[in-house]
Amino acid sequence: MKYIVVMLIVIWSSFSYSSSPFKIFVSPYGNDKNDGLSNSLPIITLSRAQNVLESYDPNQPIEIHINQGIYYGQSIIWTYTNGHSITFTPIDFTSERPIFDGGGTIDTWFKLNKQNGTASNLRFRYIKVQNYNTAMSFNGNRNQVSHWNSGNELYGMFFFRIGGRYSTSSYSTAAIRFVNSRNNSISNNHFVDILNNSAEASAIHAIYFAHYSSNNIVFKNRFLRVNGDPIKIRDESNYNSISDNRFYSSGNIAFYQGWYCNKKIRDDCTKASGECPSIGNEFSKNDLYGGYTGAIKSFNIREDDDYCGLPSTPRLKVSGNAKYY
Repeated sequence: MKYIVVMLIVIWSSFSYSSSPFKIFVSPYGNDKNDGLSNSLPIITLSRAQNVLESYDPNQPIEIHINQGIYYGQSIIWTYTNGHSITFTPIDFTSERPIFDGGGTIDTWFKLNKQNGTASNLRFRYIKVQNYNTAMSFNGNRNQVSHWNSGNELYGMFFFRIGGRYSTSSYSTAAIRFVNSRNNSISNNHFVDILNNSAEASAIHAIYFAHYSSNNIVFKNRFLRVNGDPIKIRDESNYNSISDNRFYSSGNIAFYQGWYCNKKIRDDCTKASGECPSIGNEFSKNDLYGGYTGAIKSFNIREDDDYCGLPSTPRLKVSGNAKYY
């Protein structure tokens, strides 16, 4: 009987340990000579946080606790995953969001490179990202349909002053870009002043789903002043749901744009295998308060529907959107 009790205690202890989060602490006043495993000895960069994780390689959920303040000039190419959730979160929710400021000289704040067809499970909570050409990019392989990443979440984020107007780059194509990235959730975020200079206004989008980025949810976000079409869907990015969002002074031609590079009529398509229309997407129950310079369409579907064969379902379903202009 004692042996059974001891074994149960050991099993319970192991389960409790593996289920508790592995924590890293980041501060604007930290030092990357630290390991960041306590808030009394924090690190300062997300690059160092990734190095720590690669060194310890914990088999448990991970929480990266970010102290409030401004982090200048950071940029990270993130490759580490461990099969569990990795959460980037303020250390508390009693004050302003932590701010990552690119100063207008850096292209992208956070770039995920993961292409092995498994979930990446990155979760971002209540962080402000400003003065970058592009805020975030979730990159699978655009040429290999099975080489995706998935399961990422953006919640309560604030993306501010993103695009060519606020960077030394000539222009941006997106605040948030997904390439062969699936089953992601983008909800309750703010996209404010997502702008290129006027000559390249049509090139920028608040959210850009491209190359097999399917089954994503865009829910209850606020878009304010986006001078390109705020939502763009491209190349077999199917069954995405865009609902219950609010669009203010956003959009060049439409709030939603569906497109693919049609090699039949263009000679500048860069994907060797060609591209196809996206199908089964939904744009519903959104509040539409006008385009960047005035009245625009609710949606704009470009190129032939049947270029890659007859579609099994319509390219876009639209319902319940309310116009206030």
